[in-house]
Amino acid sequence: MIELDWTLFVQIVNVLVLVFLLNQVLFRPIRNSLKERQAKIAGYEGEIDALTVKSQGLLNEVKESLTQARRDGLSRREALRQEGSQAEASLLEKVKQEVEAEWARVEQQIKADMAKARETLSAQAESFAHLLAAKILGRELS
Repeated sequence: MIELDWTLFVQIVNVLVLVFLLNQVLFRPIRNSLKERQAKIAGYEGEIDALTVKSQGLLNEVKESLTQARRDGLSRREALRQEGSQAEASLLEKVKQEVEAEWARVEQQIKADMAKARETLSAQAESFAHLLAAKILGRELS
């Protein structure tokens, strides 16, 4: 059985003093360190959140810039394609006109050559006709 005497009070005082000293020397500094650590972590989390929001904003800007650059590239490509088509049509029209002009010149040359050949053949045909008639008739024609 437990006896209640003066040592019990000494033990209670001893425990209270020990709790007070441990609280002052050990528990309070540890709790303060934990609070400071928790505050730093909260600050870091706030910075992380701010940086995450900022990075999302920058990422959205980059995506928008990339989308705009793609649109610009497509419009430039289409403009260049149309310009190329127009240049091609213009060049083809120019070549067509040159070919038609050359064809007309060659056709005129052929017609002129044919006219000369006809004149030459007409003259030769008349002399051949005289020679042939002279041979057939056996005498000269005047």
